[in-house]
Amino acid sequence: MTMSSKLLFSLMALLGCAPAATATTLASHRALYDLAVSKMSGNSGYSNIEGKLAYELKGSACEGWAVSYRIANRYVEAEKGSRTLDTQLTTWESGDGLEMNLNQKQFVDNSLDSEERLVVKRPKAGQEANGTMTMPKELEFKVLPEALFPSTHQAHILEAAKQGLTRDVSLVFDGSDGEKMYKAITFIGKKRPPGTFVLDQSNPQTETLRSLPSWPMTVSYYPADDDQAASPVYQASFNVYENGISTDLLMDYGNYVLKGTLTKLDLLKSAPCP
Repeated sequence: MTMSSKLLFSLMALLGCAPAATATTLASHRALYDLAVSKMSGNSGYSNIEGKLAYELKGSACEGWAVSYRIANRYVEAEKGSRTLDTQLTTWESGDGLEMNLNQKQFVDNSLDSEERLVVKRPKAGQEANGTMTMPKELEFKVLPEALFPSTHQAHILEAAKQGLTRDVSLVFDGSDGEKMYKAITFIGKKRPPGTFVLDQSNPQTETLRSLPSWPMTVSYYPADDDQAASPVYQASFNVYENGISTDLLMDYGNYVLKGTLTKLDLLKSAPCP
């Protein structure tokens, strides 16, 4: 799994989701997070990692949802020095969950390293989707009928939390790794009443969120074509509020874990559905 794939998983899992055919309503917003090492194993190859993550979600269930983000991390290696990995991504997903497109660029030390573009369309709900990739190569592929696009999946697990469920298993296609699909296993913790999440009480950026309930969640991603996989390729933990905004990010890449701290939050206006 490429680094850019893992970065996309971290964003889709942690930061936002579209309501797509559920009662869940999301706040359009722009958020900035500082990233730092929370845990690192001796065989990671790095002595330090630090960076920033900028994220924006705009739209509605009627017009669809547009996500843009930029995540730049500086990786320090003891013998090779440092390098900066800068991933810039935009996605659009229809509110009915039938269509999504993705454009992604990754830069290493300010030089373009890779680029990906794809479009996926499903004729109607419950049917197989047709995918077309134009970069980095031309490829046509299929997405299984039961596979959820990322915003639809995130709406699904947030709705599950509101209904009091504690576990969900879904097939997910997010486009971050070409035509590959992943099995996402989500564990949902006990509902936190408004204003009770201790880690957010001292952060002034969360003031507008404290009137909302939230839930702790952990999402683990496994290859969809490997039922025997003993450990996930990626795992994300976070505290998600009723409006879909997340805090207390933990992104587990196996050899190291990054913690994301919310440093700026702007709520954006969006037109309600007619």
